[in-house]
Amino acid sequence: MIIAADDIVDWVSDRGDLLIAAWTPQIATMTDWELPYAEALAGELHDGMVTSLLRGGTESNFLNLVARSNTGLDPRTERDLAERFFGVTLKLARAAHRHAQDGKATALPFKYGTIVGDARTDPSHLPLADVLLPREHPFWTRWQPPFGMDCRCGTIGMTNGQLARSGRSITPDEALPAIEAQLRDTWPAEFRPLLDFRQPLATATPTQPAITLSQQQLDDILSAFRPDTD
Repeated sequence: MIIAADDIVDWVSDRGDLLIAAWTPQIATMTDWELPYAEALAGELHDGMVTSLLRGGTESNFLNLVARSNTGLDPRTERDLAERFFGVTLKLARAAHRHAQDGKATALPFKYGTIVGDARTDPSHLPLADVLLPREHPFWTRWQPPFGMDCRCGTIGMTNGQLARSGRSITPDEALPAIEAQLRDTWPAEFRPLLDFRQPLATATPTQPAITLSQQQLDDILSAFRPDTD
């Protein structure tokens, strides 16, 4: 699994403290360790993931690095924990990356929810497939997927033309309360500060057109401010 986007690596690196705080209770539960030891391991896993991403961005590289680090866990628990850490952290980073791209995708003013729809899909996530809204609608600040560690839901952007050809219509606001009542989010409380993908989209600051003046125009402007010497 190759991780190419530099901003994904930056996200994982910059949110070290938040990731360690979020993963500490998860590791304590998986290992039955006391919190200080779980926190130390969370820090080691974070450092190892950043190192692995910088070296080429492969999960196998990270797993090999963890296997050589002498965590004190049995090999099966160690690998399960490392895979979980890498997969969920990468899910968060990719969601944040997609959210940042949404903010720049002015050609895609709409987006709709997607689900996998197989036996592993949480039934409470199924209503997301009925949602099609403007990309800046406040619904997405509450229910932008993923909805938890194992969620595979997502969103896809649409142009005006794609919307017209799809035959679909915008989900009316009056239908949203019933949809939201069915949706379920399972992110642990410690992970909430990491849900960057639910922040309101950043609006681009309009740029002013550059104004080019000829030397004559500049001289005329300056002369208007020169004191009258007559």
